[in-house]
Amino acid sequence: MIKEQRYPDLNCNSSGLMFYESEITDNTQVILENKQVKTETIRPDNKQVKIKTNKQNMVFATAFLAMICCPILFVNRENGAISADENRYLARRPEVILSDGALNEAFASDFETWLNDNIGFRSMLVKLNAGIRYHVFRTLSSGGVGSSDFYLGPKGEFNYAEKEMLLDYQHKNLYTQEQLDETCAAYRRIRDALAERGIDYYYMQCRDKHSIYPEQFMTSVNQYGEVSLVDQVLASLKANTSVQVVDTTDVLLAGKNETDISGGAETFGRYTDPSHWTEYGAYLAYRKLMETVQPGRERKYRVLEPDDYDITLVDQGTTLYGGIHEEDLQRTFKIKNPAAVEDDTMMMPLEGTGHRIFTCESAGNDDVLLIIGDSYVENYILDDLAESFGTTIFVWGDYSDKFMDFVELYHPTIVLNENAERCSYRFPMIVSVAENIK
Repeated sequence: MIKEQRYPDLNCNSSGLMFYESEITDNTQVILENKQVKTETIRPDNKQVKIKTNKQNMVFATAFLAMICCPILFVNRENGAISADENRYLARRPEVILSDGALNEAFASDFETWLNDNIGFRSMLVKLNAGIRYHVFRTLSSGGVGSSDFYLGPKGEFNYAEKEMLLDYQHKNLYTQEQLDETCAAYRRIRDALAERGIDYYYMQCRDKHSIYPEQFMTSVNQYGEVSLVDQVLASLKANTSVQVVDTTDVLLAGKNETDISGGAETFGRYTDPSHWTEYGAYLAYRKLMETVQPGRERKYRVLEPDDYDITLVDQGTTLYGGIHEEDLQRTFKIKNPAAVEDDTMMMPLEGTGHRIFTCESAGNDDVLLIIGDSYVENYILDDLAESFGTTIFVWGDYSDKFMDFVELYHPTIVLNENAERCSYRFPMIVSVAENIK
C-alpha cells in the first residue's frame, strides 16, 4: 500500500487544486495595499476641496457684484450731456417734484430712461456693438433719433434715406396730372403776386445724393421708371410757367464727373454727410444760382470766385451712430475776407419762426434777399450769398405757410424759394399759400 504524503503548507480546494496558504496570504495583502493606494489617490482631503470651492465662489461673487455696482458707480453725472457717438442729448435726471409743485407721476419711467442713457460704460458698449456690426457684418447699428435712416451702399458708401426719400427714389410718390397742374398754378400765382410788388421770384431745387450718385444707393431698393416727383415738378414749371427755376441737377452731375488731380472734387462724398452735398457741390450750386440771378440787371451782384476762398483738403467723413467713421478728403471753402455780418439786432421774427439776418456794407447795393429754404442753403452757401446783398434774410422752409407774411414784413428785392429734394411735402404748403393770396 502506498502511503499518502503530507505537506503542511499545501491545501486543496473543492475542485482538487492545490495551493500554498502562504501564497494566498501574500497576494491578499498586496491587493489590499493597492486598493488603499487607489482609494487615497481618488479621494483627496475633503478639507482642501472645501477651501478651493469657497475661493471659487468668492471670486464669482466678487465679479458679479462688480458687474452690478461698477456701472452704477461710474454713471454719467453731467445732466443732459451730449453723446458724440450718438449725436444727441442724453436724458436728463428726472425730478420728483415738478416745477409747478406737482408730484411727477412718471418718475419711475423717467428714471428708467435716464438710467438707460447714462449708466456707466454705456458709451464703450455702444461703440463696441457698432464696431462689431460694421466691421464684421457690414451693417450699421441704430439707436436714437434718425440713426436708423443711414444705410451702406454696394461698396460701403454712406447713404441717408428717410421713408419719403425711399419713396422718392423708387418713384412711388408721383403726382397725378391734376396735382401737378395745381402745384404749378400755385407757383405761378406766387410769382405773379410778387411781380406786382416789384419783387423777383426764383425757385431753387436742390438734389439729394440718390439722384446724383444712384450707383452708391442700396441695391436692395428697386427703382421703377425714369421720372421722379421732382423731375415732374421741374419739367412742368419750366414748360408751363414763367417762374425762374434754378435747377442744380446739371452742375452737380458735371461736378461729379470732373477729374481733378488734387482730389476732393465730388459733389456728394462717399463717406461725408450723405444728407447734404459737399462744400464743392455747394459752391457749384451757388455759382448756378448767381448766374441765374444776374441777367437783366444794370448793376451786377458780386460773385465769389475760387480765388476768394482758402481751399484746402480736409477729412469731412461723417461720424455715424456708435462712432463709425471713414476718412473722406474733400475740399473746404473758407471766404478769405468776409464782409457780411450776422446782425441779431435786426431780427424781427414772426411768432414761432426762426430767422437769420446778415448785412453787408461793402455789397454795393441796398437790395434785400429773402430766402425761404433749408439746410442746403443755411449750412453751406448762406454766408456766400450774404456777400452779394445789402441785407440777406434766411427763414426756415417749414414756415412756408407764412410765405407772404415774410414778404410783407421785410419788403425784399428778391425772394428765393429753395427746396431739398426730400422736402416735397412743402409743395402742398405752397398750394395753400397761393390760395390765400389776395
